[in-house]
Formats: sequence, structure tokens, C-alpha cells
Amino acid sequence: MTAALLLAIILSACGQAGDASTPTPEATSTPNVPQVLNICMASEPSSLYIYADSSSSAAAVRQAIYDGPFDLQNYVAEGVIFETQPAPTVQAVTVRQGDLIVDAYGRVATLGPGVMVRPAGCQSGDCMQAYTEGEIQLDQVSTTFVLQSGLRWSDGTALTANDSVFSFQIVSADETPSNKDIIAKTASYTAADERTVTWVGLPGFVDAHAATRFWHPLPQHTLGGISPADLLTNEQAARSPLGWGPYTITEWLAGERIQLARNTNYAGSPAKLAELNFVFIGSNAATSAAALADGRCDLLLPSTGLQTLEAAGMQGSLVPQDQWLHLVFGIEPRTYDDGFNPYSDRADYFGDVAMRQALAQCIDRGAIANAVNGALATGYLPASSPYANPGAALPAYDPAAANGSLDALGWISSEDGLRRSQSFAGALFGQALELRLAASDDPQELAVAELIRANLADCGAAVTIESLPAAELFATGPESPVFGRNFDLALFAWPFGEQPACYLFLSETVPGSNSNIQRYGWGGWNVSGWQNAEFDAACHTALNTLVSDPAHTQAHQAAHAIFAEQLPALPLAVPFGVVAARPDFCGLEADTQPGARLLQSIATYGYGSLCP
Repeated sequence: MTAALLLAIILSACGQAGDASTPTPEATSTPNVPQVLNICMASEPSSLYIYADSSSSAAAVRQAIYDGPFDLQNYVAEGVIFETQPAPTVQAVTVRQGDLIVDAYGRVATLGPGVMVRPAGCQSGDCMQAYTEGEIQLDQVSTTFVLQSGLRWSDGTALTANDSVFSFQIVSADETPSNKDIIAKTASYTAADERTVTWVGLPGFVDAHAATRFWHPLPQHTLGGISPADLLTNEQAARSPLGWGPYTITEWLAGERIQLARNTNYAGSPAKLAELNFVFIGSNAATSAAALADGRCDLLLPSTGLQTLEAAGMQGSLVPQDQWLHLVFGIEPRTYDDGFNPYSDRADYFGDVAMRQALAQCIDRGAIANAVNGALATGYLPASSPYANPGAALPAYDPAAANGSLDALGWISSEDGLRRSQSFAGALFGQALELRLAASDDPQELAVAELIRANLADCGAAVTIESLPAAELFATGPESPVFGRNFDLALFAWPFGEQPACYLFLSETVPGSNSNIQRYGWGGWNVSGWQNAEFDAACHTALNTLVSDPAHTQAHQAAHAIFAEQLPALPLAVPFGVVAARPDFCGLEADTQPGARLLQSIATYGYGSLCP
């Protein structure tokens, strides 16, 4: 739905064994035991190299050839290839002028007079201060990862800590396309021995997710002589990468399928099925259902376009996607940056939270959720998240109450049904309640925009939908409709990422040209322009507290409650996808975590006589 779909996803798979090219002796002597698992998905990955293709199809195949390094369980990353669960430590370190640090706003900076910092022990925004001179202590986080013994690449070579350090070096290279934020905030990443690697962050960077700062290993013994640029197109890295998971690739038939067999060097329990195929069948729902019914597919991934499980002979579940659709209120448009002028600027429709709440009551979020085959969104984090505040309720759909609130706010209905200001503080007398809604040209998104337009018409607001291609809608800079803060309402989706995204609404992330308060310039992302000191303090505390600290959860829940009350944006829906399987399939668990990947337990999948 949007160009902003990023996801911080933890991948994994479990299983082992048998011979990579022939069935196990037990299976050979038992002809009724299934041997092949066909998993069908819409499209073919362009590459399996971990730094070249971030598509869902590539991620699915990687679940079979890798094991972890982390699984996502109840929104918490758990290590699966480590001797013990990684445990970050925090210590105060002394820094001086000229040292490289992470400032109070999470940016890499050279310490000097005027740089805002959080002294050691400071978690919220209330205790940040400007550095003046001399020495100061900042918190520094480090995590040591100890690999399990016996891990081997699928060619039998030992997997070592140096393979992870090698991967870190590759992803750090300018030629490797990747987000370099964590790389830039890393002080060191080193291997102490064959199984031990330690990550150390820059002073001032209290990374909530420090327990996951382990880089996905790459086989240095086969790829070590290839440059980062050449790895992007290297045939072995792209088409037949070595892994340490339950399966290994045996053949890639372009446009048709990727064939895999049990990895005989896998350190875990053997995969139930000796062979595995990822089959590319497109995204036509009817074709997908037929392929499952006639046995060409044993399992259909959500990408295959299935919309319902009503067809006979299917089992499966609805799986929440990695995004939440929302309607953003243009609280502080760009034209207000030099002060609000009611005679030349757009009316201040949304500065009053009561106005935002009233318009939220006008919108039938349930109908929108049905339109996108999804569920109601509760905020920038899923309702099932342990960080969600169960008391953070959004305004219910209630047009009668909404119209009463608009009357009380001074928006009075005219004979033509359109409301006009009689006493609303942010608009001139007689100003009509006419709003512009920015949206992409995606058909599903436009359908949602039409529902919103119709809902708001019932409350006396006239909405004009302004649709643009995503590249134009989400361009960077002051002239951009969304990131230039040139809209009344904006409809798009943000991702559910590795952590609850309270950072999307921090005051300092409002895009703009005033570097004193808009810290990220036109690269900022709080497009509503909303600013709330209480929310900032709670979010900063969450972002600067380790996940293992109870204060981390408490701060996220506090921020969520403020968001739900203040409504800088109205969460609408979480789209669902359908995963379906043959009726005698076993091992597939419904995944209610957006951001978690299906196939984490691919080695346990089976059907027929392989099931209990």
C-alpha cells in the first residue's frame, strides 16, 4: 500500500538430516511415507543472497536453508543457534570532546559544545542536556554471542564467529545496499574465538534490541575472495547459497520452482520430509485454490492471492500482514512553520484534539477493515503485542455523537448539508469544512479513500480525493504532498517493525527546514506535525531501555495510551493474507504476529502418515 513498507523481521527454521540426494533408509522401506513437500507462492525471488533481495518469496526460501539466527516468539526475538540467550550489558564510559557518540536524538555525532546527550542512566527526554566541555559519562551497550557447538555449513565446513564478522564487513561496505543506521552506531564487532563474537555500540546508544545485534553469517570460506559489489550478482550467492538449516538447494528451475533436499550436515532434528519444492504459481485466487485441490500444492503462502478458506478440503488461517493502514491528520502543515495566519493559511482544522476525535467517530473503521480483508488496527502496534496498552481505546464509529461534537465545536450544518464555521476557533466565520485527502493510485487504497469520503460526508464534511503515484506522493522535500506536509488528510500504511513505532510521531522527527526543532530536516517522518512532550518522554524512555527491562514495556504502553487519546492519526486496519494447506497437513501454526515470518518451523511440516 505504500513505499514505506519496511520490516525488521527475524527469520528461522528447525530440523535436520538424512541424505541430501536420496531418501532416508526408513522412508525408502516405507513407500506410503510422503517424501516431497510442495510450498506454493506467487513469485520467484530474484536472488537468495541475503543482501540482494528482501522480498517475501526470498525470505520464505531462506527459512528452509537457514536456522534463525533468531525466531520471533510473542514479539520477542529468541536466539536459536546460540549456547545461551544473548544478554546485553550496559556500562557507563567516559567520553570527551571529539569522541564519536550517539546524541540524545539517536544520531551519530562528534561530541562538542552544544551537542545534546543523555548522561549515563538517563532514559527519557527529561534528563538530556547540552554538552559544554570536559569529560562526561554516557551509557555504552555490548552483547556477546556464543554459537552452539557443531554448527556446520551445508558443505560440512564449520560455521564460526568469523563468518558473522565477515557478513558484518560485507554489509558495512558502501556497495552493499542496506540500511547503515546500526552499522554507523556500532563501535566494534569482533570475534574472540571460533564461537564467540561481541557487538559494542557507540557511547550514548542504548539500543533496546541489543540482544539481536548479531549479523547473519555468510560462508567466508567460499565467498571471502569476492568483493561486496560482485557478491550482488555472484551466481553461487544468488542461486545456491550455503546454509546451515534443515534443507539445502539442489536445483533452481527458472520460472518454475526451487528444489531442496534434507541437509545432512544440519545440527538440529531432521526435517520430516526428504524433499522440498518452492513452486511459483502466481497470485490468482482461483488458480491457487485449484492447485491445492488437485495436489500440486501442499501449502499456499499468502502471496498466492487466496481470499477465503471456504473451499472444501482446505485448512489454514488468516495471517496479519506487516503493515497498518491509517489516516493522518495534517495538524501542522508546512505553511504554519512561520506562524498561522487564518486569512492566508488553510483553516486550523486539526489543532483541537476534540475535532480529530469527532472526525474519527465519523469513520466506519469496521467497514474499512472488511474492505481490505483485515482487522481493526489499534495503533502503531498490534493489539496482540505485549507493548500495547489494553486501555488505549480509539473512538468508536458513532455518526450521531460525531455530529453532536461538531455542532458543539462551532461547525454548523448549512442547507446544502455542508458544515460551515460559526464559532470554531481555527477557522474564519463561514469557512466551509472542505478537506483534501491525499492517497496513492493503488486501487484498494482508493476504495478505502472513497469509504472515508462517504463517511465524512455524513458528518457534513466535503472531501476531495487527490490521488498520485506512490513515487510522487511520498517524494522527499518541501513540495512533497506527504513528507512536505502539504495535505489535510493523508491515507497510507506504515510497517509493523521490530519495535513498536512510537518514533513515527516524535516531535523532533517532523519534516521541515528549521534544524533547531526539526532535527531530520526534510528527511523527517512525523508528517502530521503533531508535537506532544509527554508522548516524547514516554517514547524516548522506551527507545532507550533494553527490552529485558520492565520499564521498556511500561513506557511503550504509556506512549500508546497518549497516542490513542490525542490521535495524530487514526489507525484503520491491518490487512490479512490467507495461508492454506491440504486437509491432512500438520506442523503449521497460526501466526498472529505481524512481522513474524511463516515457515519458522518448516522442518516439522508434514502430511498424511507423517502426522500424529
